[in-house]
Amino acid sequence: MSGPRVTLVFAARGGVGRSVLAANLAITFTRRLRQTAVLLDLDWASGGTLASALDLDPAPGDWAQVLAGSRDLADSLAVHATGVKLLAAPPGGSADPPTPRQLVKLVADLAKHGGSQIVVDTCVPNVASDVAVALFDLASPVLLPVIPDIPALAATRALLEQIRQKHYPMERVHVVLNRSGVTEDIHPDDLVEHLGRPLLATIPFAPAIISSVNRGVPLTAGGGGGQAAAVIGAVAQRVLAMPTINLAQVGQGILARHKADAPKASGYSGDSAQDGAAKQGGGAGNRSASVADDQEDAALRAADAPEIMALVPVARAADTRLLEARQAIHRQLVEDLKRQNISPERLRDPQFKQEIREQVERTVIGIVERMRDLPATSREQRAKLVKDVTDEAIGYGPLENYLADASVTEIMVNGATQIYIERHGRLVQAPETFTDETQLRVVIDRIVAPLGRRVDESSPMCDARLPDGSRVNVIIPPLSLRGSTVTIRKFPMSRLTIEDLVGFGSLTPDMAQFLRYCVLARLNIFISGGTGSGKTTLLNVLSSFIPNSERIVTIEDAAELQLVQPHVLPLEARPANLEGSGAVHIRDLVRNSLRMRPDRIVVGEIRGGEALDMLQAMNTGHDGSLSTGHANSPRDALSRIETMVLMAGMDLPVRAIREQIASALHVIVQVSRLRDGSRKITKITEITGMESDVITMQDLYLYDQTGVDHDGRVMGAFRSAGLRPQFAEAFERAGLKVELGA
Repeated sequence: MSGPRVTLVFAARGGVGRSVLAANLAITFTRRLRQTAVLLDLDWASGGTLASALDLDPAPGDWAQVLAGSRDLADSLAVHATGVKLLAAPPGGSADPPTPRQLVKLVADLAKHGGSQIVVDTCVPNVASDVAVALFDLASPVLLPVIPDIPALAATRALLEQIRQKHYPMERVHVVLNRSGVTEDIHPDDLVEHLGRPLLATIPFAPAIISSVNRGVPLTAGGGGGQAAAVIGAVAQRVLAMPTINLAQVGQGILARHKADAPKASGYSGDSAQDGAAKQGGGAGNRSASVADDQEDAALRAADAPEIMALVPVARAADTRLLEARQAIHRQLVEDLKRQNISPERLRDPQFKQEIREQVERTVIGIVERMRDLPATSREQRAKLVKDVTDEAIGYGPLENYLADASVTEIMVNGATQIYIERHGRLVQAPETFTDETQLRVVIDRIVAPLGRRVDESSPMCDARLPDGSRVNVIIPPLSLRGSTVTIRKFPMSRLTIEDLVGFGSLTPDMAQFLRYCVLARLNIFISGGTGSGKTTLLNVLSSFIPNSERIVTIEDAAELQLVQPHVLPLEARPANLEGSGAVHIRDLVRNSLRMRPDRIVVGEIRGGEALDMLQAMNTGHDGSLSTGHANSPRDALSRIETMVLMAGMDLPVRAIREQIASALHVIVQVSRLRDGSRKITKITEITGMESDVITMQDLYLYDQTGVDHDGRVMGAFRSAGLRPQFAEAFERAGLKVELGA
C-alpha cells in the first residue's frame, strides 16, 4: 500500500451503527490485518461515542484541545488494549468543527503517530460545508451504513444524491447494510433498488452488538459478535484491497483552496495575539501574518509523514485522455437525450433553460458515474468535466465561464485552439479552448440562430447579440484564414451610472455635471473614440439623463443599448435573407424614425451614409440627439462624418457638408483607452461654427497625461480650459444654473 488511507464512516442520520462499524473496522485493521489504525471521532455535534464504546472514557484529550494548542496530539491519544489509538471528540458537543486546513494538518499528524489506517467517524449535518467537502476529498473509501428502516433509507438516498451533485467519485462510496434481518419488511434487494447502489456488505443483526456497546468491548475485540464480526472483518479486507489516493496531492489542493482561511500564527489555532496585532496594525502585522502562513505550509511540507504531506503539485491527467473522455461522454449524452425525447430545439428554448440544464447535468453525472478508467479522478476534475460537457451540450462551451465572469469585458476567439479575454483592460490568453472547429461552429449557430441570422460560406460575416445584450461579431472561413473567429463585447450585468464612471476615474464630477446639462439642454452630442474605448458605455450613461417624459427612438445594427426610460422604441437593422433580399440598413431606420414623432434619436454607431440623414434630422428640429463613431480625436471625428456623408451617394459640395455638421453638432466627447487599459474622457470639445471652409472648435475639458508610474499605470490630470461655451444660453433656457468659464 502506498501511503496512509482515510476511511470515512459517514451517515445521513444517527442510530444506524456508524460508530460501532468505525470502531470494529479499526480493531480489525490492527488485530487481524497487521495495520496500525487510528480512530478520529469527528462527531462534534453530539460529543461522540467512540470513547465509551471502547471503554476509554474519559480520554486523556480531544481534538478540540489539540486544535486550540492547549494539548499535544501525542498526549491526547487514548490507546485501546488492541493497539488502536483514539483521538476523541470533545465532550458535550460544544466544539466548533475544524477548518479544512486544520483537518489536513490533523490527518497528517495522525499518520505521523502511527496511523497507516485512519478511520474517521462523523455525521456532518451539511454535506456541502467546507469541512465535509474536505473530508470526502481525503477519504477513500466512504462507507455509508444504513439500516432496514424507511426514514434511514430516505435519508441515505438523499445523501447519495447530494454526494453525486458534488461530483464526488461514486466508485469510492459504498453502502453497508447494518442489522440485516431485524425486520422482514425490507429485503436487501429492495434496498439496492431504492438506493441505486450495490451493497458492499450485509451485517446481520446480533443481540451481542448491544451487549458489546454496553460493556465497551467491540465485537472484533472479543465481544462475541459471531457472524456480524466476521462480516466486518471481510469489510476491512475489502477496504484494504481498494485503490488508495495520493493524500499529499489532495492535501495540497485543500490547502490551496482555503489559503485565505489560514491561521496567522504557528500551530493549529486560529486568531492569536500576533494575529490580533496584525489585524489592528496593518503593515508589519500583515507581513508577520504572511510569514506565519508560509511557515505553516513549510511545516506541513516538512512533516515526518512524507506519504501524506509531501504536498507535491496536484497531478493532472493527460490532456488527450481528458479530451477523449469528454468526447465519449458527449456522444453518450446525445444518445441519452434522444432516449429522453429531448430535442435540440428544446435544449435551446430559453423558457426551459434552467430545467433543461439541471436535467442534462444529472444525465452527464450518471454517465460519468458509469464510466470505467476515467482519467478525471478528483472531485474538482469531475466537476469540471461535468460542467464542460453540459456547457458544450446546451451552452456556449468554454465561453460560459468568461460570460459569467463580471471582470471579463471582452472575449476573442481566434479559431478553435485560441481564446483571449480582456480583464481589467489587459488582454490575456485563456487556458480553455474548443474541442475542434465543429464545436466552435455549433456554438456560433447557437448564438445567431435565435436572432434569425445565419453564418455560412455564402454569408461568412454576422453581427449578433447574446440574451444579456452582449455584442457578438462572427467571421468564418474563407474570409478568416485561421478558422472561425468570434468577438464578444460584454456589458455589465448592472447598468453603469455616471457616478460609477467618476469612481473609475474616467472623468471628474464637474465634467459629469457638464455632460448632464448638455443632455438636459437638448444639445446634439457625438461620442468619438477607438475600438473598445467605452463609446457605447458612455452613450448608455448619457442616455440615462434624458427625461422620462420624452419619446426616444434608438437605432442600432445589433441592439445593445440599455435605456431605462418608459417610452423607448428600439430599432435594429436586419441583414439580407437566404435569397439576398430583405435587408434593412441603419439609414433606412434613421429615415423611418423621423416619421415616428421622436423627441430624441439615439443612433448606436454611425458607419456610413446614415450620417447625412442623422445631420438632417438634427437640423430639422430633432435636438438632443446622441450618436457614436470611430475616430482618434474630435477633429478626426469631423473628417469621418464628412466622409460618411459622401458615402450616402449625394453629390454635395464639401462646404455644404461642413456647414451641415457645424450647425447640427454641438459637442464632441472623445473617449480613449489608455495603454494601462483604463478608459477616460480625454476631451470635451465644442463646435463653434465655420471660418472660411474650416469647422472651428474649442476644447472645454482635457485630460493631460504626464507619464507612467512604475506599475505601468498612466498618470495625468483632468483640467478645464476655463472657456465659456457659446451654447451657455441653452443651459439658461433650460433653467440650468451652472458656473462656466471659471
